[in-house]
Amino acid sequence: MTAPNNSQRWQNFLAHMRSNSWRGYVLIGVILYLVLINQLIRVRPDHVFIALAVLALTLGRGRMKYFVMDWAPWIVFWICYDMMRGVVDNWRGAINVVWPYMTELKIFGPLFGGVIPCFWFQDLQQALQGNWLKGLLDASGGLFYTLHFGVPIIVGWVFWHTTDDRKSFYRFVWTMTLLNFGALATFFIYPAAPPWYVYSYGFGQPAVSSHWGLGAGALLNVDKMIGMNFFQTLWGGFNPNHFAAIPSLHGAYPVAFALFMYKKFRRYPLLLALYPAGVWFSAVYLNQHYIIDLFIGAGYLLIAYVITDRLLIPHVFSRFISWAPLHKKANA
Repeated sequence: MTAPNNSQRWQNFLAHMRSNSWRGYVLIGVILYLVLINQLIRVRPDHVFIALAVLALTLGRGRMKYFVMDWAPWIVFWICYDMMRGVVDNWRGAINVVWPYMTELKIFGPLFGGVIPCFWFQDLQQALQGNWLKGLLDASGGLFYTLHFGVPIIVGWVFWHTTDDRKSFYRFVWTMTLLNFGALATFFIYPAAPPWYVYSYGFGQPAVSSHWGLGAGALLNVDKMIGMNFFQTLWGGFNPNHFAAIPSLHGAYPVAFALFMYKKFRRYPLLLALYPAGVWFSAVYLNQHYIIDLFIGAGYLLIAYVITDRLLIPHVFSRFISWAPLHKKANA
């Protein structure tokens, strides 16, 4: 077998560069991301971690190319969400304070003695001070409320890697993408106050310069219970939009978990339903969301699912995405 000549070597080099050009685009994107973040807010350790993680995956072989491509919607959403943290609070017009409260009171007040459910649970917490049941409710509420951040990533990983089901992954990730961007748009159009604001400050418009902190006494109680400022640090680092209660992503994400896991495995529907039930209860118990926020969030999810399942998957992605298992492509 003869050795390749200089012309062949050059052609092979160019072919190699073309086949790996996507890595260069990712590198440029990461650099622009860090520069833009530094200009708009400030670079934090989590930004550097995300950049290094994407670069590490880019330099990998086999399935890594597909990882960057398939997970791009989630990465883009995270960048957009990260850039608009606190923006709703700082650029807002009038905050919708009264309507969510009055609607909640009209629908659910008769079932809770003439008060909204969130406030009923605040009274219950006062009555249970020093009782082990309050400690259990606070701890379980904090746990369920925090799982909101990680569970969607786990579900995506199960579809993309564990079961190697790329079609289910695309159906899931694009449902979540439409949901997320629909929610972000609504946060700007209709900034809404959560129940903790009404509970602590009444129906007046919030001051733009105010620092709202956690906005929920029960989460502070969890910090006291574990002896760490976990939630205070988490909320402070995230600089959340405090007046982005409608739609509630805490209402949507857990329903997405139960829906997609059941559609994939067709087992344990009651067990899967425990997670969204726990998160919904926690959101109300912790005074973070009205029940109507949660239902609106679930409604956004169902609309996003129908659009993805009936339009994007059959008429867009199926035309240029292969649904073959990725391990076969990586080994090809």
